[in-house]
Amino acid sequence: MYSIEQRDEQLVSTTADIVYELSFDRAAQHLVGVSMRVTNVKGSTLTCVMPSWAPGSYKIRDYAGYQGNVRAWRIVDGKREPAVSRWRDKASLEITTGGASEIHLDYVVYGLERTVRTNHINRWHAFLMPVATLMYVEGRTEEIHHVLLKHDTNRWPNVSTQLSPVYPGGTPGPGLLLGALNYDILADSPIEIGDHVVRKFTAAGAERELALVGPYSLDDRWLTEQLKIIVDTEAKLFGGVPYDRYVFIVQAYPGAGGGLEHTRSSVNAVDPSALLDKTKGIDLLSLLCHEYFHLWNVKRIRPVELGPFDYRHEAYTPMLWLAEGMTSYYDDLLTYRCGFTTETEYIAQLGRDHVSRLMRVPGRRQMSVRDSSLLAWLKLYMQSPDANNRFPSYYLKGGVIFLLLDIYIIDHTDGKKRLDDGLRTLWANYQASPDKGLTEADCIALLERGTGVQLRELLMTWLDGTDELPYDEILGAVGMRLSIEDKRAEAITFGENRTFASVPVTLFCGWSCREEGGRIVVKAVEDGSPAAQAGIGIDDEIIAVHGKRVTSVTQLDQYVAEPGGGAVQITAQCDGRIYATTLDPDYQKVYKLVDVATPSERQKTIRRTWLAK
Repeated sequence: MYSIEQRDEQLVSTTADIVYELSFDRAAQHLVGVSMRVTNVKGSTLTCVMPSWAPGSYKIRDYAGYQGNVRAWRIVDGKREPAVSRWRDKASLEITTGGASEIHLDYVVYGLERTVRTNHINRWHAFLMPVATLMYVEGRTEEIHHVLLKHDTNRWPNVSTQLSPVYPGGTPGPGLLLGALNYDILADSPIEIGDHVVRKFTAAGAERELALVGPYSLDDRWLTEQLKIIVDTEAKLFGGVPYDRYVFIVQAYPGAGGGLEHTRSSVNAVDPSALLDKTKGIDLLSLLCHEYFHLWNVKRIRPVELGPFDYRHEAYTPMLWLAEGMTSYYDDLLTYRCGFTTETEYIAQLGRDHVSRLMRVPGRRQMSVRDSSLLAWLKLYMQSPDANNRFPSYYLKGGVIFLLLDIYIIDHTDGKKRLDDGLRTLWANYQASPDKGLTEADCIALLERGTGVQLRELLMTWLDGTDELPYDEILGAVGMRLSIEDKRAEAITFGENRTFASVPVTLFCGWSCREEGGRIVVKAVEDGSPAAQAGIGIDDEIIAVHGKRVTSVTQLDQYVAEPGGGAVQITAQCDGRIYATTLDPDYQKVYKLVDVATPSERQKTIRRTWLAK
């Protein structure tokens, strides 16, 4: 039976027949040593497998490629002797037991990729993803697994992980012994070891831990207070929390970004500026809301294909619109409910970061959200430079669909129900059958039951189709409409409205460019845009505008804007040959959610329900 639930008390004083010992003697070379001990072995062979992907990150990463020095041993009369082994495939090692009941496997793993889904090891710390580090034994993933950390506690005094201590009062002998009830829980339990900042607190009746990692002195007290608000707000939505302890790992490094959810923890990567300058912190708070929401949605309320896992092969599902689309809608909504943004800011955010971004994706008219989900392994996680023209992100379009669905539900129940009610019904269903995932039919039926609204035909039309979503038809219920405006120059004033400058106009060319050593190279071109109509292609180099050499993207934008919106003469090169073309840029279209002129009392009531905290 598939299970991801674990409480610390369940691992106290347990024993395990599968134990990993991790050593860090070569951390400066970005290596972790793994010694794997498997006892109670039966049969003539034992097969150990290194996973190929991490749940929540839908791309084959072939973690075995970072593994080396693999040696197998038999234990006979208490002594180690080499065991015969052979690679069955790129990640599976088949070991001949020779009748031995105990097998050891030694190897090293290299880790120097700073993301939320890969290992990063150096002299200062180790961030380990067990799914990228620890092999599993075929046919024995449902057993208790132990991990023994052998590290210098003077240099690395702190360990932050959702894995449970086997001996809460201290491990007999050297090292820290941690445990998981099965391999699925182990694989899903990141570990941060080092001298990072740790702050523990209690919220919603359970223990929390903030592990703040990075080479800066950051305001961990402020962040802890915001986490308390996030926990309380989301716990209120679901009626409590499904764990005894939760760990927020926040990695603060220059250029860092992204997050990954786990059953009792999350890893959140952020640029330090989000904590050094609180005005930039809203994206971090939204990310924390997003990953914490996954605690319920996707880790527990999950598509049927997402657990139990085959860690060797892709897990295809058309339902990432539920896993990520619903979460993308709720992350900004919860940011608003937490009080991190005002109503005005939230409405502006919906227009700017959701609808406007989607309208800049020509691929929304080419592929459905369901297909985008099914093909995430190639489309979202292995994007071509032309991806924006070929498919919509199930995060982005899925989030907009749930925005419209929420308003539709409120409208069709006269404000008595909203999406929250459907979500709570999904959660109650998980609590009744935690080992079972959801089919699309299950999910929609539960949403209908929780809201009392027939949603199937409408929702499947949006999810399976490529037509433009009915914005004004749905938004009208809350007294709003979608406004499309040209973004032209805006005046900057001081004092009593005294104009002293204007914001430079941003013209829409439909390209994005990057700087490469003084060269300006086109990295993407939108279908139907001025750049596409001018015949400009991906990887072309823009050399000059109106005969003036350009060496930076800023300079390119300035030269394109100089004629005041008129045609621009472009000199470019493709594959070593120069060509000239004429670019006719347009004003950037901005999509906003705006109030209708005279909203009715009913529209005001529906809007109050939608934005109620």
